Amino acid sequence: MDFSLSDEQRALTDLGGQILKDLSPLERLKAIEQSAAGWDRELWAELAKAGLLAASLPEAYGGSDGGFLELCLLLEQQGRRAAMVPLLATLAGGALPLVRFGTSAQKERWLRDVAAGKAVLSAALTELGADPRSPITTATADGGGFRLSGVKSGVPMAHEAAAIVDSKGSGVTLERQRPMDWEPQFLMRLDGARVGADAVLGSVDQGGEVLDWIVDRFTIGLCALAAGVSAEAVRLTAEYASNRKQFDKPIAMFQAVGQRMADAFIDNQAVNLTMLQAASRLADELPSAKEVATAKYWAAEGGSRIGHTALHIHGGISIDVDYPVHRYFLWLKTIENTLGAATPQLVRLGERIAAEG
Repeated sequence: MDFSLSDEQRALTDLGGQILKDLSPLERLKAIEQSAAGWDRELWAELAKAGLLAASLPEAYGGSDGGFLELCLLLEQQGRRAAMVPLLATLAGGALPLVRFGTSAQKERWLRDVAAGKAVLSAALTELGADPRSPITTATADGGGFRLSGVKSGVPMAHEAAAIVDSKGSGVTLERQRPMDWEPQFLMRLDGARVGADAVLGSVDQGGEVLDWIVDRFTIGLCALAAGVSAEAVRLTAEYASNRKQFDKPIAMFQAVGQRMADAFIDNQAVNLTMLQAASRLADELPSAKEVATAKYWAAEGGSRIGHTALHIHGGISIDVDYPVHRYFLWLKTIENTLGAATPQLVRLGERIAAEG
């Protein structure tokens, strides 16, 4: 498969990378993480102003007629800067599912505001102890709408999301959670929360198909973030190993350090290439179950090895929160354990291979 980028995709990558770099210096990252909002509204507005939030949306709704691959390229740049903006939740969790399954009214209501940076969306995919593709939460018909009951965990940006179940409505309780990467996430308790029939995405009979579609793209969006986080972790570690000296030699010259850096480079290539393969197939609506599981395996397993290598080679300075490398380790660990770590991906991949055999 040819992973060469088009001129438009390279321009999007360069522009997104520059904006994210300019507006994500270390001191700003620390301030955002400690703020009540927990995310960077100014950076979000700049991404919207540059047309980057619209890059993967249809032109008919204020977008640039890109797609899922364009979103992954932007997420990779976000990962390189560890910038806290809700690109994954809003676009992979909300906007792109609306493009694929939404009614004309739903698209008109939300997509233009997303493109303009005026709306944040989200998806509640995770439940404690449950496969995200087989949720326990129930929707019971109630007149012209539905009653929702269950508990969702790790719901990103639930306090800001415009098109999720009304967080201030009857039967909905939000409890702030503290993930390792500081993303604003919430435990959402649904106790008979009512939504109208117009809240359904696609038809009721399509529920499993819509859920799989969203989980696949959210998973590969995580892999795109992991590719960027891993790349920056490797770069920071290589730079440190080249400058840090022991016995009058850069520690990069020591065989053990060099071997670990080489392994980290190979892992990063695997994270990036498997992500691009899965993203390209998903963008073309091709069957991608094996590619999604493979990419998430590498993001989890390879990303974890890269994170540990970065900490070990940096030594004691890696635990200093005034030094950036710890942030990349924490992002990689969070991504590893979201929507299934390495072992569940291998199980899923094995089941697919066995079924084909």
